[in-house]
Amino acid sequence: MAAPTASRYAIYYAPELGSALDVFGQTWLGLRGRDALSAAVGKSSPVSLDRINEFTDSPRRYGFHGTLKPPFELNPANRPAGLIEAAQVFARSRAPIQLPPLELAVIGKFIALTPIAESAALERLAAACVRAFEGFRTPLSRQQEEDYKLNKLTVHQEQMLEHWGYPYVMEEFRFHISLTDRIDDDAERDAVMSLLATLATPVLGQPILIRDLVVFAQDGLGQPMKAIERIPFGRNA
Repeated sequence: MAAPTASRYAIYYAPELGSALDVFGQTWLGLRGRDALSAAVGKSSPVSLDRINEFTDSPRRYGFHGTLKPPFELNPANRPAGLIEAAQVFARSRAPIQLPPLELAVIGKFIALTPIAESAALERLAAACVRAFEGFRTPLSRQQEEDYKLNKLTVHQEQMLEHWGYPYVMEEFRFHISLTDRIDDDAERDAVMSLLATLATPVLGQPILIRDLVVFAQDGLGQPMKAIERIPFGRNA
């Protein structure tokens, strides 16, 4: 089947469908329906469902994932099917890797799941993804670069942006699975952390086995990113 043409693509880690991590993420982001989230949160929640819906807007739109190759516009010289084929070749040369257990963390002012320790194997995988699919990326426009620089990037992050089209790759990479957008109010963020500590109990302290990569596509800006191909890792014969 030919890969669909989309506005942007990305290479992500996404939990195996039906796994405890997948169920938690889909429930928290409301992707399993408002009733499922309401049942999980409970009537006594200090945070309303409407408020949860507000500060999970970006994670819901981008999908429950950990980034390996950040979203990019496909170079006109390439085809979506070619990207899928390249991802298949890339995955065949990889073996599964196990990450350290997960914990909740505040990054900036948003909440995410992160490994409790660094993983050299994961860092190598992410760097390899950035390099392997770079030829499929349309270079950023000057305006897109300037928009990124509004985030007060360091000198090195600006160098990563100019070279790879995203500031938080290579040495700047930190694997995380976003659970919220920015929550500026400290008390509210603490309340959300407390709520998540309860809801995420089945996945906290549990290691992740990454044994495939997932190609995501976005039909247009503002539209959700959706998984279009899950490709298992496997060593070459």
